Amino acid sequence: MDVTADFVYCRLHGSEELYVSGYDDKALDIWAGRIDDWTHGREPANANRVLKPLKRARKGRDVYVYFDNDVKVRAPADARALAERLGLAAPAIAKKHSKLVAA
Repeated sequence: MDVTADFVYCRLHGSEELYVSGYDDKALDIWAGRIDDWTHGREPANANRVLKPLKRARKGRDVYVYFDNDVKVRAPADARALAERLGLAAPAIAKKHSKLVAA
């Protein structure tokens, strides 16, 4: 997970089996920690690298994460759970029969 740009792009395909498995709480916590590090210009301590980590912190980065573990329709739930860990969860979707009010 060497960062070579001013942004990070992650495609998550499942933690155990590609495209089929989802992410348990431990795996989502690890990814949330990595994302937090990247957004604040740090390098995750638990990252597998080819290059040596940077000696000094960088400016924060934009991080884009896509879940592509869709065989068992896990991607939406995993994305939501990760967003909640990062404090980015969207407001709850209105119930099916609620009335919409125009502003």
